[in-house]
Amino acid sequence: MSYEKQTWNQYDELKTEEENIKNGAVVTDNRMNHMESGIGDNDNNLASHLADTNNPHKVTAAQIGLDKVINVKQASKVEFDSHTSDISNPHKVTATQVGAYSKDESDQKLATQKQAIDSHINNKSNPHAVTASQVGAYTKTEADAKFATSQSLKDLSNKVIANKGNLASGTDLDNVIDIGTYRIGGLTGETDIINVPSERSGTTIYAYLTVSGTTTSVVQELIVYDSKTVSQIYNRSRSGSTPTFSPWSKTVMADYSGKVTIKDLVVTATVKTVNLEITGQSTKTVSIYNGGGQIILTRIGPMVQADIRSMPAIPANTTISGVIPDGYKPAADYTSITHSNNRLIFYANGSIKPDNNAMVSDNGYYSCSWVTKDATPTT
Repeated sequence: MSYEKQTWNQYDELKTEEENIKNGAVVTDNRMNHMESGIGDNDNNLASHLADTNNPHKVTAAQIGLDKVINVKQASKVEFDSHTSDISNPHKVTATQVGAYSKDESDQKLATQKQAIDSHINNKSNPHAVTASQVGAYTKTEADAKFATSQSLKDLSNKVIANKGNLASGTDLDNVIDIGTYRIGGLTGETDIINVPSERSGTTIYAYLTVSGTTTSVVQELIVYDSKTVSQIYNRSRSGSTPTFSPWSKTVMADYSGKVTIKDLVVTATVKTVNLEITGQSTKTVSIYNGGGQIILTRIGPMVQADIRSMPAIPANTTISGVIPDGYKPAADYTSITHSNNRLIFYANGSIKPDNNAMVSDNGYYSCSWVTKDATPTT
């Protein structure tokens, strides 16, 4: 409501009071109330204007310097966090876009590189042109010159253990004390060849026996070879005023891979192991949900491999207790990723649970592994 302004005139002494009131020269209660009402209306109008948040002055973005700002809704924190934690390549970035090789390109380059490396490894024609000097050896000319002198041959004969040939069937090794190297070619222990190591009794033996020392103080070394197993080395000695042989002892050897195989190990002191290989294996097959689905659990040492086969339908965020049995439970909660990028959580208490996405049959047929602190299964 707008205020209607009153007209005020100078008081005229020549007019009556009523005429001066009518002429607007006298302050009356009506004129004062009119002013009070106008002040109240102005207060109300001002308060209403101040409370009006609908841009009553029609201010534009350009007037306040925001004409370059695009009016787009800002993502919520939940939406932003969900996007930043999405590791399924939501922007469909390709290997080319990040300056990397694709899988096929990498496989091709690796195959080409392997072919070149294999070719180099199989090159027996000295591709690096290594000389005798580089490996600390005599050249052919130098070696021929040294072996051509009688002195060299004499020195050599004093240092070489003579080849004594094959031992005959019925030979007792206690009587083989002449210095030299002997061959045992397919004789049966304790039947054709006597006083062999006890574990070779009754077996067919192919071996070389080296005798060194003197006739009264003799050391025998028996190297048993077999194309299917690692060579075994045994040794014993003969000495004393009445010379007798000690029992055979066996040398522990590593195979080509560095593995040592022994039958029994007796330890009387502290043993420190480094890179200990554990070969025991246990397997367990379990169902997943309501008797459906299948997981094959394989444990070797502290490692457990879970082969998830068929996958039943499981509602999202459904905890299924008692799926993973003792002996196979993860040391800590473990999250696996299925083929379709869903998550299946394996808990340390043996429970499993899909995350916010339900499990369907397409989520099956994948593998994962974890470390366990459980005792080794007995069955």
